[in-house]
Amino acid sequence: MIERFRALSLACVLGLSSPAWAATATIDTTARNGVVQLGKTVWLSGKVDGKGMSMNFSVNGVAGGNATYGTVNSQNGEYRAPAVMPPNPVITIRGQTTQWAPVQASASVALTLVSTAGTPTPNPTPTPTPTPEPAPDAQTQAAARFLQQASFGPTPAAIAAYKQMGQAAWLDQQFSTAPSPMPVTGDLNVLRTNWFKNMASGQDQLRQRIIFALSQIFVVSADKNPYANEMQPWLTTLQNHAFGNYYNLLREMSLNPAMGKYLDMGNSVLPAPNENYAREVMQLFTIGPVMLNQDGSIQRDRFGEAVASYDQQTIGELARALSGWTYAGPANRLNFENFSGPMQPLDSMHDKGAKTLLQGVTLPAGQSAQQDFDAAMQNLFQHPNIAPFVATRLIRALVTSNPSPAYIARVADVFANGPAGRGDMKATITAVLLDPDARNDGAPSGKLKDPILQILSLVRAANGNVLNPANLFWETSLLGQQLLNAPTVFSFFSPLTPLPGHPEQFGPEFQVYTPALAVARANFVYRLLNDEFASMIKIDLGPYMNAAGDPAALVSLVDATLLHGRMSPATRQAILASVSATTDKKQRALTALYLTAITADFAVQH
Repeated sequence: MIERFRALSLACVLGLSSPAWAATATIDTTARNGVVQLGKTVWLSGKVDGKGMSMNFSVNGVAGGNATYGTVNSQNGEYRAPAVMPPNPVITIRGQTTQWAPVQASASVALTLVSTAGTPTPNPTPTPTPTPEPAPDAQTQAAARFLQQASFGPTPAAIAAYKQMGQAAWLDQQFSTAPSPMPVTGDLNVLRTNWFKNMASGQDQLRQRIIFALSQIFVVSADKNPYANEMQPWLTTLQNHAFGNYYNLLREMSLNPAMGKYLDMGNSVLPAPNENYAREVMQLFTIGPVMLNQDGSIQRDRFGEAVASYDQQTIGELARALSGWTYAGPANRLNFENFSGPMQPLDSMHDKGAKTLLQGVTLPAGQSAQQDFDAAMQNLFQHPNIAPFVATRLIRALVTSNPSPAYIARVADVFANGPAGRGDMKATITAVLLDPDARNDGAPSGKLKDPILQILSLVRAANGNVLNPANLFWETSLLGQQLLNAPTVFSFFSPLTPLPGHPEQFGPEFQVYTPALAVARANFVYRLLNDEFASMIKIDLGPYMNAAGDPAALVSLVDATLLHGRMSPATRQAILASVSATTDKKQRALTALYLTAITADFAVQH
């Protein structure tokens, strides 16, 4: 039986924001005589002039209430009394309509330990015994942290395999695992979809993570190369050389027709060779714009200014050395764009004059396009900057945005003098991942996950299944990251983006985490968990709904699944309070997963 809160002056008539008219607002309840026993649930409904109206409820001034005074769910009007009697047993509930001219009402409810209708005195609802937080498992946490850096996120199966195999064996297995299939396609979205699915579930997780890292160094974009056949050669080159030698990657990428079109080395010929590729191959692929020490620190002159590694004249000289390359096709002529094979030399259009390259290296006059190309590649590859430059980019992509100088120097030494020679990618990757700084599980440093990494690490941790993500990429483009469509030669964000509030540190991924993009990403995560993309990515909420009867057990399950026991006490307390605000099991599961996935505990790769 529904009764109004009248016995304790529970109905309140308030003026509206507009003085021209007034309305009577009341709060109805299923409580008998406005009295609720501790731990019990009653239902509220707002009315204006006798008609039902949605209201946002608060308890003793706290929106949604709390454990001390009881909680209220504005979506369904559920009020759950606290388990323990508060100092004042009379609780004030306020409601405000959500219409454009809001109307407010207030009511009081009396909490009691006994029935007021003459029924036998019930036993007080006992305070529930909190489910103990899971004991941290250091081995699992270490495995999960390693897999965060070396893959697109740990899965239960991957953690178990890693713990059984150990680091060295896991790396050996990954280095020897065949690449995930990359079918030739004429459809750009099919190419994009296949790459995404390889990252999500490919057995060659380390290779896929390196391909993704290299794709943001050697950038080619469908913004300029809009067809699948114009992008596939680039992606294939990244896959083929991810575990090879950086020199071979550099050579093949320089003659790749996709890069030839994107940075204009294709058909760059006399009398005015295009300088685009010459500039970017130095700035972004090999040495960077300033001279570096082996530990990545900048070399400075006596005035404290950074020493430039090249100048405009060097760009022009290198462009001349790289002139005279055309697309595959008939010999001895300029060919139109052709992406079926590497570019080929055309000596008749090559600048054969003498050139002066980096560090004063001279190329004699009269050399062929191939001879000058070979010399230019060696000039770049032997430059002292390339080791710390590549080391820093790989560390930032895999481990931390702010590596210590000692960390950079150790990895740069391996790049410069690897067991398989200078530029040994396997040795360099191993050095990045096994360095003491990377394996220091207590290290405070890390990196903000970009949208793709955050999405995939959530899907993998929650045992999700990527079905057909073809229509997902419009959504990720709204988050600042659409595969194959980097907006600039710097990829989706500049490697030199400062950390917000700390300009002395780097935070590249924060360039796609502005306030608006942060909100968009949080909304995307909720929609993903709420099955709005179920035809593309499916995450089973069943295990979490099964645990949702006990909020503490649910939060512990989510902690173990997504964070492997690393949830901070403050995060746990906040999420537990939010989960306890409703009894709906699906909503509890969604709330626990969603809030965990958008907190720094998960959104930052530690």
